[in-house]
Amino acid sequence: MDLLEGLNAAQREAVLSTEGFVRVIAGAGSGKTRALARRFAFLVNELGILPGNILCVTFTNKSANEMRQRIHALTGDEDTGYICTFHSFCVTVLQEDSHAVQYPRRFLVLDNSDIDAMLRIIYEERGLTLRAMTFSAARDMIEIRKLKKEPQYYLDLITLSLETLQQKYLQAEAPDDIIFYGYLYQQKKCFGLDYNDLLKFTLYIFEQDADIRLKWQQRLEYIMVDEFQDIDPPQYALMQVLCEYHKNLFIVGDPDQTIYTWRGADVRYLLDFDKVYPTTKTILMMENYRSTPQILAVCNSLIEKNQDRIKKELLPMLPAGEGVLCHHAANSEQEARWLAGKMQELHAAGVRYRDMAVLYRAHYITRGVEEVLLKEKIPYTIYSG
Repeated sequence: MDLLEGLNAAQREAVLSTEGFVRVIAGAGSGKTRALARRFAFLVNELGILPGNILCVTFTNKSANEMRQRIHALTGDEDTGYICTFHSFCVTVLQEDSHAVQYPRRFLVLDNSDIDAMLRIIYEERGLTLRAMTFSAARDMIEIRKLKKEPQYYLDLITLSLETLQQKYLQAEAPDDIIFYGYLYQQKKCFGLDYNDLLKFTLYIFEQDADIRLKWQQRLEYIMVDEFQDIDPPQYALMQVLCEYHKNLFIVGDPDQTIYTWRGADVRYLLDFDKVYPTTKTILMMENYRSTPQILAVCNSLIEKNQDRIKKELLPMLPAGEGVLCHHAANSEQEARWLAGKMQELHAAGVRYRDMAVLYRAHYITRGVEEVLLKEKIPYTIYSG
């Protein structure tokens, strides 16, 4: 198939801009996933690049799977290279090169149930109870300490002997210290790494071992990163290291859609990309295929109030629809009644209940809505997560 068929001018430019540093500012609903997949396929089909020499970083495993399926459909190749999240890519690096930090290839990637099992051992050994700290609170404390309070913690895991780590754990007195150093000790015992460790260990290996670093830099000829507005410092550092050799880095993001600043994401990496890499080519993908002109008018008028942004305005590609209605209720109960009333009006006009949706900001908000829906005998399903 013609990989440029059906693409608009901005999408086409993104696909054809294969070399150097490229920044795509992609508004909501602008078809960025389509452009990313076509670009990957263009590199393989038209330029003859092996999929194993391309890294495409997505934000979630779900989007990685979707991207993989799209690219397979375009190239017909079972090998789709490295299409993965940052953490998955780091697992791949460590499975190949963890010997550089004296870890086995079959190290354990820890999930919450593994961490809770370790905490159970620590609590029993040191006489802690859940009154001191719940497992959930302990996991949060460990993550905050690793991310913010003790960012060099990974050096203890890599350089200290198991006996020295055990002493640190046994000599700790405050519950926070007991749990934290006990957890590091348990990690070292079973060669277990959690999500925070994967990036730190990979960066450490690249920093300490020039041969391993060069091997990965030469292997990854083209690097693409999606959702760049939500990238954090370790992820940014990893991208900088990997693109040093070939200098082909293609990033996609929207500074108006950043949602992970609470986890250390910094939108300035996207906004200042052209300052760090002065040869950057910037492409604006503004044509929106998802929403009506009325919805986009409301969105544009709100988003333009943001201060840290690249000025842009989404352009509607869909025909005109109904106006946007804003209702400000006096309290949550009145809001729920109003919602139910609107549902009944729509249903009386022939709209199925299954074609209506209520979006909410936090789970606790559902209670008031549920109570009214039950009272009015309106059927509903709650979709969590």
